[in-house]
Amino acid sequence: MAIIGVCAAATSYLLVRNEASDFLDNQLRQIALYVGETRSSPATGPDSGAPHDPEDDFVIQVWDVAGKPLRLSHPDVDIPRQQATGFADISTARENWRVYTLATSNRTVQVSQDMSVRQELAASAALQAALPIIVLLPLSLLTLSWIIDRIMARLNRLAVTVASRDARADDPVPIDDVPAEIVPFVSSINLVLARLRALLERQRRFISDAAHELRTPLSALQIQIDNLRHDDRDRRFSQRLTELEAGIARATGLVGKLLRLARYDAQETAPAPQPIDLVQLALDTVARLTPLAESREIDLGITRQDEAIAIGALADFEVILDNLVENAVQYTPPSGTVDVAVIVAGQDARIEIRDTGPGIAEEEMPRVFERFFRARPQDSEGSGLGLAIAKAAAERQGARLTLAMREDGPGLVASLVVRTTLLSVPA
Repeated sequence: MAIIGVCAAATSYLLVRNEASDFLDNQLRQIALYVGETRSSPATGPDSGAPHDPEDDFVIQVWDVAGKPLRLSHPDVDIPRQQATGFADISTARENWRVYTLATSNRTVQVSQDMSVRQELAASAALQAALPIIVLLPLSLLTLSWIIDRIMARLNRLAVTVASRDARADDPVPIDDVPAEIVPFVSSINLVLARLRALLERQRRFISDAAHELRTPLSALQIQIDNLRHDDRDRRFSQRLTELEAGIARATGLVGKLLRLARYDAQETAPAPQPIDLVQLALDTVARLTPLAESREIDLGITRQDEAIAIGALADFEVILDNLVENAVQYTPPSGTVDVAVIVAGQDARIEIRDTGPGIAEEEMPRVFERFFRARPQDSEGSGLGLAIAKAAAERQGARLTLAMREDGPGLVASLVVRTTLLSVPA
């Protein structure tokens, strides 16, 4: 701004000097023309060809005591003679004049100047005063914008870094390239992240330790039930043992799911990727869950088998499909159907599980992947962890898992979309 101010001042100085020089030079010229008793005029004088603005010319009028004109520099301009010495504003048919009259004992001298000359000078002075400001404003905005961009560039990079962080990332935000004024704020964020990381780590350890601790007594109870079943002779007692065994099985399943979820939360390294035949994966899943479907009188089968090969961890894909198909079987009423299909579209393969169950209410759909959330009906068997585990496994394998209501009737459609490869399955 100092540089701009200096340049503006120098420009104004040059403009005003040139304007004043032209105006004062014309005054010198006119004084030279009107001095003495000769009757020269600006139009007929010896320098009548000198460049000048005619509007800047003075109108000189001289009368004797009797009122007889002695000199008229511009005979075509009729400005009335004033009687008293002083300044006056006179208007004629064409112009407005500023007049100075000097009345003496032997003559009257009257000098007039067009008022437009003064207006031009005022307008020129105003423009020259405003021009530096007019130039300074946009240049100042551009300069200020450039300065702010330079200063805030590091802060913008920090914002991009924070915005692009994965939701599960818990490492500190780097402060190497952070403006000094923002370092305390970023340090506070890192402190909060450290506390959150410690809290999540304690939670993971608690779930893992609790699952490990519960597995041992549950296994011992199962062994004791097996021993009692071999020794018992009372049929009613055997029925109670069966109910107790079912409860222990459910508790064991819940502990296993908690342990698996804790491992996903801990972001353990996934098993080595390998080619997976998705059709064979679907067949194996259906085979494993067919006894459960038959016990509930559910028609479980495969309706489409497009050849598709994916690269990933087989254990994770088995967890995903087992949970999806088991959920479909659990929520489908007796005599219903659960259809599994492997569909290839371009570079993607989609495994669909369609059931004829009650589906999920629209207002509950956003919460289906939450832990321990169970959609209506609440009386169905399940822990509310299956879909959460399937979602975590799908994210680890880079697959996309979605749920939607069927369009061709009641029921739900669970879709697992994975990227396929051109590898062929060995014979």
